[in-house]
This record gives sequence, C-alpha cells and structure tokens, in this order.
Amino acid sequence: MKKFFALVLAVCLLLNLTGCSSDESMVYVQSVADLMDLGGIAPGDRFAGMVVSENVAEVHKDVDKVVGELLVKAGDDVTEGQELFSYDTEQLQLTLDKQRLELDQLRAMIENYKEQIADLEEDREDADSDDKLEYTIQIQTLQVELKEAELNISAKEDAVAQSESIMENAVVYSPVTGRIQSINENGTDNYGNPLAYIVIQQAGSYRIQGTIGELQRGGIMEGTRMKIVSRTDESVYWLGTVTLVDYENPSQGNGYDMYYGKVVDEMTSTSKYPFYVELDSTEGLILGQHVYMEVDNGEEAATGVSISSAFICYDEDGSTYVWAENDHKLEKRTVLLGEYNMAMDTYEILDGLTEEDYIAFPDGELCQEGVATTHNLAAAEGEVA
Repeated sequence: MKKFFALVLAVCLLLNLTGCSSDESMVYVQSVADLMDLGGIAPGDRFAGMVVSENVAEVHKDVDKVVGELLVKAGDDVTEGQELFSYDTEQLQLTLDKQRLELDQLRAMIENYKEQIADLEEDREDADSDDKLEYTIQIQTLQVELKEAELNISAKEDAVAQSESIMENAVVYSPVTGRIQSINENGTDNYGNPLAYIVIQQAGSYRIQGTIGELQRGGIMEGTRMKIVSRTDESVYWLGTVTLVDYENPSQGNGYDMYYGKVVDEMTSTSKYPFYVELDSTEGLILGQHVYMEVDNGEEAATGVSISSAFICYDEDGSTYVWAENDHKLEKRTVLLGEYNMAMDTYEILDGLTEEDYIAFPDGELCQEGVATTHNLAAAEGEVA
C-alpha cells in the first residue's frame, strides 16, 4: 500500500528517471526540503475537525400531513422525549369529526334495519300464507343491507380509531438525546432521493470528522493514528485512529481551511473527502466542538530530515546511501538511518543528509559518481545547454 509519499514517487519516477537517462548524463536533483513537503501530508500540516456522533437518528414526517409548527432548528441540543414539531390539527380535526358523524349515521341505520326486520317478522306471523313469501323477501333484503352496514361500520370504526391516534400523536418527539444536524423541508435531496425530515446526532459515541484534498489521498488512510488538538488549549489533546476515508462522497472545496486559515492542498479548487477518527477516549469533548487534527507520529517522532524509503539504496555490506549532489556532481553518500515510519513510508536520516541537500531518484545503471547534476528539469532532458 502506498503511504505518505505516493505522490512523490510518481513525480520522481516521471522526472528523475528522465534526468538520469539523458544523453548528456545530467542528473536532475531535487531539494530534500521540497521532497519532505511535496504532496501528501507534510509534518505539521493540520486539518479542521469537528466532533460528531457516530450514531444518528432520523425522524420522518407523514407525507399525507402538513407540519403546523416546527419547534427546533439546526444546531439545537435536544433531549429524548422533547417536542420536535407538530402537525396541523385543524384539518385532522375536521376529518375526525366527519368520520364520527358518519359512524353515528351507520349505527342509527343498523338499529333502523333491525327494527324493520323485527316488525316484518311479527307481521309475517299473522299474514296469510299467500303473503308470507312477500314478507320473507323483504326481510331477506333488509338482512343483506344490515350485513353491509355492519361491515361498513367496522371499517369506519377503524378509521375513527386511526384518526384519534393521529390526533393524539400530532406532536412528534425526539427519540434520542443529541443535536439537530439538519432539517430537510423539501423531503428530498437534489436528486429526488427521500430524506429524513430531521436528522439528530446522538450524544455519546463521539468521533471526529475531517476532510482531505485530492492531492493528499494516501496520506491519511484507515489505520492512520491521529492527534486531536483543542483549538483553545493546545496542551489538551486526544488520540485516535482513522476508521473510514469516504472516497465515495467527495465535495468541492477551495483548498482553504476556514478554521485554521491555511491552504493545505496545492490546488485552488479540488475534491475533498471526509474521513472519520475513532477516539481512544472522548472525555472532555462535546458534540459539535471544533478541533485541529494532525497525523500522530508518536511523542518521539523525528523533527529532522525524513525522506521516502524509495530514495534509500543498499550496498552488499548492508550499509545505506543516497545519490546526493556535491559541487554540482553526483556522489554516492552514506547515510545513517533512524526510525522507519510505516504509516508514512519514510526513514529518519540521523547523519549524512540535511534539508539543504539535493538528491536524485536512484537508478542503478545511470546514476554514477561524478555525473553532472542540475536543478533544471529541462537541462536534464537535454532541452537546454
């Protein structure tokens, strides 16, 4: 997996190998200081972060109802059971009154059918044998109408019970304690997909959300350790691990960190990707708090020269060296390696190299002792004298 200097390697492969292979044997060398800062995540780079909840609760509204009053706004802290909004009950009450009236009418109709049937049955007992059939037909007709009315009254009773329940639940309450993240009045996103009416970040189980730019892809990845620093007191910090870098949902940014006031990426308009840090401890953090984030290289991390492992060469005896510039010529310079940073794929250089030096990307065939060096790529490619 490519680490911190993935972009550096790509640039060097493109540029340096071309320099080493020129007919005039001029090798293109680059500043160690520039290589330490090129692309990826340079030491000291910070990112704005915000404390968010790992869990969110979504509250949906009934599409057949009209919201009468919204009782909260985005950013509000709410507690479980707190009123969020209420439906317009005026129309609901009119519907319920109409259903109750229709139910009373059905009940009266049923009683009327029963009374008519009873009267006809009594009259049939005293009727002549020739008239009994007519009474029987009338009774059977009323019995069918009675059965239909009883079915209707059952459905109407269910409708009334449902409307009464809706009236009782005209106020919608928060299912959790947390902070209102968003309120979506339209009910859909820009693509017509349904959205929850209210989204609540649940209190507890906090994590940190930040963003990285396109040129920083690979600099932060799942498993990268991060240091979270308080914006108000830099002596206060938390540690955590990146659990997700969401490349599926990029957003456009202008490269300017509004909280830190520093351009971190190298483009004025580039895609930015959210990433999330799971904290070792959340003590002292509050939902919505703004913080700084930086890659955690450990308390003993080197503050001197560190370069990509791709620039390190090995002799048969196990010693290590780089191809460095000395008086405008290339030399094989022994270096003493310190700690290896697996997350960044870099080696600390304890001796043999400084930030003021220039080095070439190694090529075992073409980079030789005494070859002329240049800081000009065009010269290395033979385009200028």
